[in-house]
Amino acid sequence: MGRPEFPSTPINAKLKDDAAVVEQSRFQQPTLDGMELEQSPEIEFGNCVVTAPVKFRKLVRGNEWHCSIQVVPDLLHPEQEGEFAAHAYLGYADMAKDARLRPGDRAMMRGTLQQQTIELESGEATSINHSYVTFIEVLSRSKRTSITAYEKERTK
Repeated sequence: MGRPEFPSTPINAKLKDDAAVVEQSRFQQPTLDGMELEQSPEIEFGNCVVTAPVKFRKLVRGNEWHCSIQVVPDLLHPEQEGEFAAHAYLGYADMAKDARLRPGDRAMMRGTLQQQTIELESGEATSINHSYVTFIEVLSRSKRTSITAYEKERTK
C-alpha cells in the first residue's frame, strides 16, 4: 500500500486546467510498514547505589544527566546485579536533577537498557551497560556533610 499523494495547491485555489493534480514520480521509496524497530522493555532497578558524583549539563539541544550506579539484588529483584551508567535526557534530565542524588544514595530507577560492546587493542571485548532513566524514586540518602567539614577532615 503506497502513501497517498496530496496536491500542492492551496485550499480553494482555482486550477489552471483540468489536468491530473497528482503526478506520479518515477522514483518510489519503499515503505517501512513491515519493519519493526527493536524496543527494549522498561526495567525497574529496585536497589541502586550511586557510586560517582552526578553530572548535569544544560545544552542548547536539551539537558543531560549522567551518573554511575551499582545495582544490588533485593527481595523483589534478586536477579539484578551489576554496574551501570545511568543517563537521562531532556525532561527526564530535569526530573533526575530534582532528585539531587549524591554518591552513597539509594534509589529505585526505572528505564530502558542498552549494552555497548567495545573491542580493546589487546583483542579483548568489554561491555558497558547503559540505563536510560525515565523515573527515579529516592529510597535513602547518604550522610550529608557540609563542604567545610569535609575539607577539615581531609586536611587533618
